Amino acid sequence: MYEKEITSKYRTAFVIAVDCSRSMAEDTVTPDGRVTTKSIAVAEAVDRIISELIMRARRNGEVRNYYDVALVGYWGEQVCPMIDPNRFFIPVSELEQCNPSLRAVYRKAKLSSGEWSARAEMLECWMKPCAEGETPMFEALSYINHNVSEWCRRPQNADSFPPVIFNVTDGEASDCDADELRSISGQLKSNHTSDGNVLLINIHISSNIENPSMIFPVDSEIVLCDRYARLLADCSSVMPEPFNEMIRLQRGDYASPPFRAMGYNASMTELVTMLNVGSRSVTDME
Repeated sequence: MYEKEITSKYRTAFVIAVDCSRSMAEDTVTPDGRVTTKSIAVAEAVDRIISELIMRARRNGEVRNYYDVALVGYWGEQVCPMIDPNRFFIPVSELEQCNPSLRAVYRKAKLSSGEWSARAEMLECWMKPCAEGETPMFEALSYINHNVSEWCRRPQNADSFPPVIFNVTDGEASDCDADELRSISGQLKSNHTSDGNVLLINIHISSNIENPSMIFPVDSEIVLCDRYARLLADCSSVMPEPFNEMIRLQRGDYASPPFRAMGYNASMTELVTMLNVGSRSVTDME
């Protein structure tokens, strides 16, 4: 299970869902040490991972359809695709044709002299930062479940590596209680291909870098957490065995699996780490 080679014949799918509620206007620290809002920092991380997915699918000068990609934002009373408002999944080859606008990101870099300088980096802009309203997470997961279920039922996807869903949030759902969140998460995780069930990776990010954080926790760590962390653990998938060594490398320890597909009080650096781990196939593409 979870070992299907990703090819243009047996493509997979990635969904990135982002909480765009008003609390995302709070400040955080980027991996290179800049202070900015969570909405901007997350948008930058999403921009990079989508651009990297396009790069990974490039072979001999062309982008091959190794996966379908969806980017969903949710805030207030809105849940909507953020690349093309009329489509949920977009084949990776079509993403290359979207010609997104570019934005300059001034990253801090340390010179050999020990001084710091700002270096401009041009990023393709796939996600517009947003921070307003409440957190309709139940509605977002329901919307994703509908589309992922339909994707899994397509005959051409029956034997593919199953879709991976990232849910990036900085707080609790405003439109459901804990049992309802567990229920819709369970429905989403029950979708499957012949290679395994859908993977739901919940990433809770924090404004305070002093808060204890964890990524891909084990059961002995989860039982010591607060109520909301335990709820997110219940809602998250168990990471498949083929990911274990990669997760150990990122955790920097020899923890014994199973690892839960979640991050809690994650920094922007840990967010990027989890996006990278979850978006990598366990086998090479064709």
